[in-house]
Amino acid sequence: MSLEPLLQKIPGGPRVQVLVGSAVLLGICAVPVFAKPQEKRGHDLFSQEKPEAVVQSKERLQQEFYQQKQQQQQQQALIMKIMM
Repeated sequence: MSLEPLLQKIPGGPRVQVLVGSAVLLGICAVPVFAKPQEKRGHDLFSQEKPEAVVQSKERLQQEFYQQKQQQQQQQALIMKIMM
């Protein structure tokens, strides 16, 4: 199947036909990118963001780390208080 008969029906010279054909081809290629259902952050094809699960687990680990650090500081302060 050739696209030449379709392009011949476009009014204008060969440059206009090439322009219209190229624009249609680019439009067809862009359909999957713009006509997709909304996905979670970081799960689509061209996403530069981290997935939500990764961000949430990282935040949870940071909170746990800070809580442990505070507990250690409190224990050290209590030991220092006892030793004095």
